Amino acid sequence: MNRILEIGFRNVGRWELVDGNLIYKLTSLMNNKNILYAFISDDQIKYIGKTTQPLKKRMYGYKNPGPTQSTNIRNNANIKSLLSEGKQVDIFALPDNGLLHYGAFHLNLAAGLEDNLIAKIQPEWNSVRSVITAADKPVEDNRKNLTIEVDSLLTVINDDNSRVYERTIAETYYDQGFFNVSVGFEKYFGDDRSIIEIYLAETDVVLYGLIDRTANKNGTPRIRGAKGLKDWFQGNFKVLDTMYIVILSKNSIKIGKFLDNSYSNK
Repeated sequence: MNRILEIGFRNVGRWELVDGNLIYKLTSLMNNKNILYAFISDDQIKYIGKTTQPLKKRMYGYKNPGPTQSTNIRNNANIKSLLSEGKQVDIFALPDNGLLHYGAFHLNLAAGLEDNLIAKIQPEWNSVRSVITAADKPVEDNRKNLTIEVDSLLTVINDDNSRVYERTIAETYYDQGFFNVSVGFEKYFGDDRSIIEIYLAETDVVLYGLIDRTANKNGTPRIRGAKGLKDWFQGNFKVLDTMYIVILSKNSIKIGKFLDNSYSNK
């Protein structure tokens, strides 16, 4: 824990159980945005996260997770488990003081530190995600005997010709609950205004979205998932994270944060 105290993290609150319900109590920084936070118990860093929302709003997500917010659901259960054992779970935070700049551009302290802190400390509750870069291609996943060509972002992953590619989560996707289909893949999607099944990997949830072929000038589909998709993005990703899209049929896809065995067809 000393490693994060040395860079400026401080105790800003704690979690409590009241009649079986999880609540948080913040003593400072509750309205700060662009902030790093950590959950600590017995001087052990259990989780490190970052939020562009006010800290109190991000904590509310853990207190009352939505049905598709797998990260929130998992940490809600983790915190409750420790509190039920009589252990204390504290909330530490590191605010962005706005003083870091590169030329005229502000450097987001939280965004710059999060991945490195997680990689170095490896908190128990953080999921470890493999990062695919151009230098890594092709990448072989022996569990499914497939090769990911990062340039083409398309590969057959099983015998019934399902396809998978990557999509970077833009800020508008994150805030509004939709994403655009990459050029070259639009032929694998259904007609304008048709309903599409969106299976959320790592969960048992399916959303029903809309294929919109009028939103983009080039006619590529926009997959609209509304509030359900927005909540899932915000509970599991950061802006500019990568998600994987598996095309099961013209009106059925599976999306997720990891490329693993959960991508097999329903």
